[in-house]
This record gives sequence, structure tokens and C-alpha cells, in this order.
Amino acid sequence: MSSLQQTQPRGGATNSQKAEENQTEFIDAHVVILNNYLRRHHVVVYKEIARRVRKLTVLLSVDMEPDRQWGAQWDGLDVIVQKNKMFTAKWRHSSGFSEDNFIHVPLDTGKQLRKLNPDVILSYEMGMRTLLCSFYRMFRRNCKLVMVGNMSEHIEKERGVFRRALRKAIIRGADFFTYNGPSCRRYLQSLGIKEEKLSHFPYCIDPDAVSSVPRSRDAGSTRTLLYCGALSSRKGILQFAKAAKAWSKNNRSDGVRLNIAGVGELQDSIAKLSSERFEINFLGNCDLEALRQAYENADICVFPTLADEWGLVPIEAMASGLPVLGSINAQSVESCVVEGENGWIFRPDSDQAILDALDRCMKTSDEKLAAMGTAAKEAVAYISPSFSANEACRLISMIAPTNEKK
Repeated sequence: MSSLQQTQPRGGATNSQKAEENQTEFIDAHVVILNNYLRRHHVVVYKEIARRVRKLTVLLSVDMEPDRQWGAQWDGLDVIVQKNKMFTAKWRHSSGFSEDNFIHVPLDTGKQLRKLNPDVILSYEMGMRTLLCSFYRMFRRNCKLVMVGNMSEHIEKERGVFRRALRKAIIRGADFFTYNGPSCRRYLQSLGIKEEKLSHFPYCIDPDAVSSVPRSRDAGSTRTLLYCGALSSRKGILQFAKAAKAWSKNNRSDGVRLNIAGVGELQDSIAKLSSERFEINFLGNCDLEALRQAYENADICVFPTLADEWGLVPIEAMASGLPVLGSINAQSVESCVVEGENGWIFRPDSDQAILDALDRCMKTSDEKLAAMGTAAKEAVAYISPSFSANEACRLISMIAPTNEKK
């Protein structure tokens, strides 16, 4: 394995990974990052990268997409919002869900890059944004282009002919490609991208979303499951809630409590499932303080998504000391959850698979549940803004043109 090909291990970090997190070597390079919009986990990592490079500029397609429940926050970063054309397309997946997909075409990409004259470009995803960067790269030989990949096989296998053709052009125009998890890496390899061009750039945990309160619960009390996310068909929460109600009906000695942090079109349908033995509490949209409180008040985090290219909630919950009952269709679950050690894994498209996983989860003893929470926290202890920034900067340092080449 080359120095660019570091894959995050299941269940924890190696000693070399933990040591690398502390590296803060300064890189004499102007780095430009292009993304559609910023979430908090982007901001905390970009600030770490900015401390380690000569200059960091962030180009955004929009300040915020219309379906998000929070406003733009990028204090401390040099951000430029581009001239952008946004299209809305309906994403219909074979898993049975559909939702709006926003497609961005940042029209002034070439103009902005010519003005900024970067040494290294990090462009998110294999779409028009990165294709436009590759056109610029053709005429700036001392500039290196990195495609930042946040994707998974389960999602990408259903992309159409146009996107597949577009990605072939991007592969020819980019110098390096990053992957956020094992499924993304396998997908990029399936496109014929060579091993030496692949590098790990993982998601991080926002420390402000993590609860540091020691966990405790009364023996024999009703187990509290926590779901955080949109109440949409893609997230699988309605199917999961139906399975949880069925489980509680068939196991009369055990009640189930499901706390839900989030809103969406399925809220009324989910609310109708509440019963004497299956209690559902809606927490609404949670700010960081409310999210930490939700983690503190729960015993297990559930993440039943039908399709997520990563999934931040499971690793935030694990960092808060919660075992995770999670879908195999989330890379964070595939990467960090070990069945029976720090959580439970299931297929979200099978009612029986959900019921079986719930049975394993709910019949775990209190002592074992506490040990699994501790193991969950240890498994993701290395995931931080510093670690993610170091992975990015390791690549930037290797490919940035030297002063002699400028």
C-alpha cells in the first residue's frame, strides 16, 4: 500500500494513524476547495487545513441548499459564493424511495480559478464542478486537481449513461482521487482508477455534537432508541418504526421507546404507530446542545437508511458512547460498527432482517450494552477534524508544486 492509500480500519485506528493525527507540517501552497455548500463537518476540517497551508480559499455553488434546516456558517474561512445554475432532478432509487436531487453548474469556475491561481484544487464529486476544474487544469500544468469522492457503490450503481460518460472525462482530467470510505474506494477502483492515484480523505466528527457525559441507566428500564435525521423514505425510518412496533407487540415483557430528532413528511405516519408498548417522542430539529442531550438520554442509536454515502450520525453517536443499530447501506456503519462488539448491522430492505437485528439488540444484557457503548467510543476515538485534515494535507504536501517549479 502506497503512502496515499490509507484505508480506515474497522473498529479503531492503528498506532501509525494516531501518530499521524498530530502532524502539523506547514505546506507552502495556495489550496482552493470547491463544494456545493458547507456543513459543520466541512467547516471544522477546512479550518484545520487552513492552519497548515499558506492560503485556503473555498468556492461554493450556493450558500445553502433549499432543503436544509440550517443557515450558512463559515466564520473564519475565506469563502466565495459562485455564479451558479441549479437544477432539480427527481432521484428514483430501486430501493423504492425518491427525492429531489440538486445539480449545480458553477458557471464562473474558470474565471475564479484564473483569478486565484491555486497550486492545488480539491473539487467535490464527479460532476460538472470537477469537469470545469479539469478544463482549467489543462492549461495550468503546475496546478494539481484532486477529485474529492463522497460516494458509495449502492448509490452510484444506478447512475445514468450521461453521468457515466461525464465521469470518464473527469478521470482523464484529474490527477488524484480521494475516497471517504471502503465502498467509495471500491467504486473508484471499478472505474479503472489506479491504486497510486487514490488517497483517503474521511469525514470527521464535529466535537460540538458529541456528548461527553458518562453513560448510566437503570437496570431493567425501558430501552430508548434514538434516530437522528430527516423523516424521509430514503432514511428508512418509517419501515424501521413499523418493525419496532411489531417487535414490541411480540415481546410483551419489554417496551420500546423511540426518540426522533428531525422533521419531515413522514412524521404523521410515524406518529400513528405509537402505542402503549411502543412510545414515540418527536424532538424536532435539534441544535447542537439539544443533539448532545438526545445522545445522553438514549441507550442505542438507530440508523436504518436505505442509501447514504456515509452517515455522520452513527459515528457521532458512537463518540457519545452509544452502540449503533445500523444499516449496511451506510459506509460509516460498514467502516466502524462491528457486529456484537459495538453495535448491530442489518439490511434495511428486509422486514425480517430489521426484526432479527432488533431482537439481538433489545435482548442484549445491560452489562453487555454498557461494554458495547465503551467499545463504540473507543472505535471512533481517532476520528477528528485534525485527523481528517491531516489525511488531506498529506496528499496536498506530496503533490503541491515546489517553489522551484512555480
